[in-house]
Amino acid sequence: MPGNFLPELEAELDQTMRGVVGGTQLFNRFTLQKVLGRGGMGVVWLAQDERLDRLVALKLVPDAVCFDPAAHEDLKRETRKSLMLTHPNIVRIFDFIEEGKAAAISMEYVDGSTLSHLRVQKPKKCFEARELVPWLMSLCDALAYAHDSARLVHRDLKPSNLMVNSRSELKVADFGIACTLLESMKGISMRTSSGTLNYMSPQQMMGADPSPSDDIYSVGATLFELLASKPPFYGGDVSSQVRDVTAPTVAQRRAKFEIFGEPIPKYWEETIAACLAKNPERRPPSAAAIAQRLQLGGGTLRVSESGKEPTLVKLFSAMPKNVIAVAGAGLAVLVGLAIGFMLHRSPSAAIASDAIKSPPALGYATEVQTRPTIGINSIVAPPTKLASATQVRSAAAAPTRKVTAHNAALELTTTPAGATYSIYQGVIAGKVKPTAPPIRSGTAPESIENLSPGRYTIFFHNEGWPDDRTEVSLDSNEILPVDYTFPHGTATITSNPDGTEIFYRDHSVGHTPVTVDLPLGKQELVARHPDFPKRTKTVTIENAREAAVAFQLRSTGHSGPKPTPTPTGFGKLGNSLKKIFSAHPTPTPRKKR
Repeated sequence: MPGNFLPELEAELDQTMRGVVGGTQLFNRFTLQKVLGRGGMGVVWLAQDERLDRLVALKLVPDAVCFDPAAHEDLKRETRKSLMLTHPNIVRIFDFIEEGKAAAISMEYVDGSTLSHLRVQKPKKCFEARELVPWLMSLCDALAYAHDSARLVHRDLKPSNLMVNSRSELKVADFGIACTLLESMKGISMRTSSGTLNYMSPQQMMGADPSPSDDIYSVGATLFELLASKPPFYGGDVSSQVRDVTAPTVAQRRAKFEIFGEPIPKYWEETIAACLAKNPERRPPSAAAIAQRLQLGGGTLRVSESGKEPTLVKLFSAMPKNVIAVAGAGLAVLVGLAIGFMLHRSPSAAIASDAIKSPPALGYATEVQTRPTIGINSIVAPPTKLASATQVRSAAAAPTRKVTAHNAALELTTTPAGATYSIYQGVIAGKVKPTAPPIRSGTAPESIENLSPGRYTIFFHNEGWPDDRTEVSLDSNEILPVDYTFPHGTATITSNPDGTEIFYRDHSVGHTPVTVDLPLGKQELVARHPDFPKRTKTVTIENAREAAVAFQLRSTGHSGPKPTPTPTGFGKLGNSLKKIFSAHPTPTPRKKR
């Protein structure tokens, strides 16, 4: 993960590399394999976590922080906060490790590249708007979760902190940690390199308390660069420009650099300009509002100007006018109150009413128009709607009509199949399911019906695989297909002879030659054949890399001469007699005449 630093900071960061080479084992747990990059916290290594048998990204904390008790405690506290982030589009923080005066942060390894690197590889050095839509949906959902549910601000959003893995899934890296570390370095209260100022809001640059509006500004600056090859302000006195100069449009910047491509949608230009507003009150109030303005998805939930609750203004305006005109102004007020009470009580009310009833703890999904990413390895098919928005409004507008509840359903499958699931209402952090009984449980694949609209957490268990979880958000009248894939790699297994049965954890996975999916890390395979002794092999399974395993149960059957065994004493005597008689062969007997 590349980064830009002041020269004096680079000298401090280099201290983390002294005496550390590939193959070194740190903290009696992590075996270093290769350098992944240098980010806001120093050197980043790909390492094997020997205790948990998995690959991780290990960030070595610079010595300057390790030897400063206050800075060390600040970083530890911020890391502890980030441990609570369990969103599929946010790089997971696993652990803060310290030993003596050394420290490191273990986190999820992303087998991909940054948006900054991917942009440079484009022929025009920039993306088209349509190419960014899937990643922006994930980014907005991740930020909405962090801001609203976890109450955390990133403070260092930029293309080099947005990673894309081998499955083209977006991952937000360095959430809240990089700035904490560098603020502690050499007494610097804020990063002052142009590589950071390019994406900083005026308020963050002047040292104001962190706010979600700072991340909103950074989203605008990041979008600008991805579409126009440079951030809004990139040369000269950047800090003054950020405070006082209005950024050009993306189209104007493209024209300046002679970039010819697809036109930028007007509402994209307007959204980016709003994010870059000098006054934070003029920026979109939330990441969900950004998704709404960019028209990233087709939800029916509306967000109010405050960004906190859906508005019912348009819902009431959709009601027939003759309902209100029946008894004049005074009676209209009573009718309106009655309808409002019905919307509050009826489970078949419009989605806006349902969102108002949802508790704030259920989080960011109440604001986002788009479909959130379901899981780190999940595939979500387009939802099937059973009723149109017009039908929902009509039901709400007819107070004398009995309305049935419009529940939702899940079509749940897992890869590999046969995993058990437990469904809990709301967003639950961590991969350990609660002790309380779930609202639904069973074995996938299965159709789960009659679920109320809202947010759910699903925990998965499959024998031999690490337990995992995912989150889903269900709208009224929705059938949502969810295919959860456990993190895995592939092994191609052969044997001599063919047809040998292969076992993993006492379960048969087939007869050779066979290709199977296995959990990540070191796995033990057993080959069994009725005519030969069993064989055991240990293989390391990695993501996006196929492992080859070959079992040899019998000899290869070479046709060359066999070596002559060393003769014994009796053997030597026999060989001597054989030579004597072979020297004087017995004559052939003649026939009698």
